[in-house]
Amino acid sequence: MTTDTDVELARAYINGQRVIDAFDRREANAQLRCFALVHELERRRAKRLQQSSETATEVSGGELREAAE
Repeated sequence: MTTDTDVELARAYINGQRVIDAFDRREANAQLRCFALVHELERRRAKRLQQSSETATEVSGGELREAAE
């Protein structure tokens, strides 16, 4: 047995379906942008870590050569 409240909720959901769908799409797009941003930050972090590692190796190598001379 359905109550008046159930019917009203069903009507509100049906009438608001466009708004609900639009909100869901905006939220999904925001999540995709967030994931893309995190991915890009991780990529840049890895690149800088690699560059700093290469720089540290070059400096260490230079110091060793100078000490050997």
